[in-house]
Amino acid sequence: MKPLSARNSAKAIVLHKGKILVNRCASRFGDYYALPGGGQHTGEMLSETVKRELLEETGYSVTPMRLSGIYERISEGRRDGNSHKIYFIFLCKLASEERLEPTEKDRFQIGCEWIDLKDAHRKNLFPRAIRDNLSGLIGHGETIFIGSEKDNH
Repeated sequence: MKPLSARNSAKAIVLHKGKILVNRCASRFGDYYALPGGGQHTGEMLSETVKRELLEETGYSVTPMRLSGIYERISEGRRDGNSHKIYFIFLCKLASEERLEPTEKDRFQIGCEWIDLKDAHRKNLFPRAIRDNLSGLIGHGETIFIGSEKDNH
C-alpha cells in the first residue's frame, strides 16, 4: 500500500439572497451537490485557492470573509489509491454578481446552481459532515472543527 499524502482543498460557502452556491455533480452513485472549490497549488495561499477555484468552476468572483471550518477525510482502498483530504471551508461573498463562463469543472461536476439555504440540509450535499454542520459553519464567528472521517472500503 502506497503512503498517504494529504491534500489541502479550499471550499466556499457563498450566500446570496437566501441561497447558497453549489456544484451539481453526477457519479455512478447518482446525483449530488458539493461546495465549489478545490485543491491548493504549491505556493498558493488558501484564500487565493478558493478565489481561483470558484472562478474556474462557477464563473463567479468571490471575496473570502473568514475561515468557517476545517474537516478531514481519509478514504482507503480506492482504485486510484488512498485519498487524504483536508477541507478548509471559507465563508465568502460575491465580489460581483457578474458571472463569467466557467473554465474548468471538477471531475463529476455537471454545473453549478443556487439552492435555497433553508433546503440545503435536505439536499444530497457531500460530504455529509459539511451538510450536517452547515448552520454552524455559517452562523459562528469562529472557525470550527467539524471532525475527521475515515472510510475503509
